[in-house]
Amino acid sequence: MVEIMINCAVIGEGSVISIIIEDWKTVALLKKAIKDEKPNKIKCDAKDLQLFLTKKGDSKWLDEAAAEAAALDWRGNSQGFEPMGPSLWLKNAKHFGENFQPGKDQVHVLVLVPEDEGDSGPASKKGSSWIPL
Repeated sequence: MVEIMINCAVIGEGSVISIIIEDWKTVALLKKAIKDEKPNKIKCDAKDLQLFLTKKGDSKWLDEAAAEAAALDWRGNSQGFEPMGPSLWLKNAKHFGENFQPGKDQVHVLVLVPEDEGDSGPASKKGSSWIPL
């Protein structure tokens, strides 16, 4: 068991949070850790968070500026990023692999938070079911 640090950016919030978690845990447990880190901002169930891996085909992670600029399409999907399956281990090769080492100024995960049902914020006006924090 190895602890890893995963930097997560909540789309639309403009900040990055670092989560320390063991590599054998699942994406579902990462969602819970993210919710626990921001209980005043994330009001939904952890299972309703959508996580996207920011590593592109060239195996480079986004930096903080690029993560802040990440956009949603009209359906509320994160454009061009791989969704993370909740039942997969973090150390799965599809996600971080066995020998993951975070680097300086890297963001590893984009987080989408569902909007409240009664919210009339900007995302609901665009027809999206997701709204940034």
